[in-house]
Amino acid sequence: MAGEGWLVFMAAVSGCWIHHTLGISCPIGRFGDTCSYSCHCTPTCNQTTGVCSGACDPGWFGGNGQTCQKGNVAFNKTATSSITNYAKDSWTADKVVDGNRDQYVSGNSCFHSTFNQRAMWTVDLGQQYRIHDVRIYNRVGHIERIRTAVLSLSNSSSPTPGVNCYTFPSDTAKTNNSVYDVPCGGTGRYFTITHSTVLNLCEVEIYVCSPGVFGDSCTQFCHCLQATCDPVSGVCPGYCRPGWQGERCDTACSSGSYGQSCSNSCTDRKCAGDSPCDHVRGTCVSGCEPGWMGEDCREACSSGSYGQSCSNSCTDRKCAGDSPCDHVRGTCVSGCEPGWMGEDCREEDARCVQPAGYNANQLAVAVVLVFVAGDVVGAIVSAVIWRRRNRCLHKTSESRPTTVSLVPTEPPQASDDVGPETRPYDSLNAVSYDAKMKGEPYCTVKSGQTNAKTDATVLTSCDVSDSIAAGTYETLDNTSRGTDGEYSEIGKVK
Repeated sequence: MAGEGWLVFMAAVSGCWIHHTLGISCPIGRFGDTCSYSCHCTPTCNQTTGVCSGACDPGWFGGNGQTCQKGNVAFNKTATSSITNYAKDSWTADKVVDGNRDQYVSGNSCFHSTFNQRAMWTVDLGQQYRIHDVRIYNRVGHIERIRTAVLSLSNSSSPTPGVNCYTFPSDTAKTNNSVYDVPCGGTGRYFTITHSTVLNLCEVEIYVCSPGVFGDSCTQFCHCLQATCDPVSGVCPGYCRPGWQGERCDTACSSGSYGQSCSNSCTDRKCAGDSPCDHVRGTCVSGCEPGWMGEDCREACSSGSYGQSCSNSCTDRKCAGDSPCDHVRGTCVSGCEPGWMGEDCREEDARCVQPAGYNANQLAVAVVLVFVAGDVVGAIVSAVIWRRRNRCLHKTSESRPTTVSLVPTEPPQASDDVGPETRPYDSLNAVSYDAKMKGEPYCTVKSGQTNAKTDATVLTSCDVSDSIAAGTYETLDNTSRGTDGEYSEIGKVK
């Protein structure tokens, strides 16, 4: 029992590791590596380990902490006998597979053939099974009715027995409980027991291991690829499933290898960052490096794609001319089209918008020329303004009179100052203002007094618009003059 418990524990640990690593979730009633094994208990078994927390289903054994992988395939199947029953109504052939293990005839739970005739009992298992072993509950105290009995298997319903799988020795020892466990190595659908004189069977249980399980108690797991292993020896008829090796396919790939026949190396994967290497698929749990795909990241991006998760399309690149598209970076070996940048020319160059037909060098030269031209134009404009301003100031200083007199009784006023203030000119108390900028008119200026001879109000006005620098407008001797040297006559005395 200690050995069986260890095997179950190892199977549980292996299954648990596989499921946690691969993230497998099996459907109800299945468990283990690739969900290859069947549960035979209620409630259903653990999806990872196959261990049952309750009792096994009827006909299955090893529940309550075991895996219920050993089953009686004869339970409640159709049983017949070609020999008349000793007690026709009570001791029929079906009593042997009803699940009642009572070994006393008086309880009407046994099959009893007539005496002194060749007796034969057969059960139809419903399908072919590779038989593991057989347990026979004989009538208590009648060892002679089981000695020399022959067990056979057949795939035909013919009353003729098939291939013998076991024969009881004539000196079979009596057991305390009249229960006999015997091997029956073979495959078949119809199981038959024959005896030369009489059969008195109370229960027959024909055991098989659940597919994928082997061993004396059906507690060891094999991992065959094409068919289930032999339930006794565990030998697989062909290759192992990925991740397993050995003739029983019950040994995981050694560290550093995985996959079919353990032929893949963990170091050949292109995982992003560090990733454990499970022995079945070699899955990269952290994803793949750029340019690689697949569960184990060993497959290059398919034609026309590249980069992280193979999510970039080669046709989206802006390569100059023709360029091959490597599956990792999609590098444009001939450079980018105008306006694009980056190793794969997918990034738009926001620093400039290049005209079609010009390359980057031509654009750079054009920009420099624009700046130089701007500096030259600015220098010319500044020189013109400076020259005109100096000319205006020179003319003003040459043409401005020092005194003007219209009325002899009042002294003339000097006009050397220029500014927005009132200054008396020949008792007219003329007002002078600064000139506006070019394109805007001068203000209208009115004198504050009348002419001494005519008592007429002298008005001075102007509309001089061609002035560059600030100037002063004055009224002098009925003649208006701007500081730029222009004269206009206004308000003459008649």
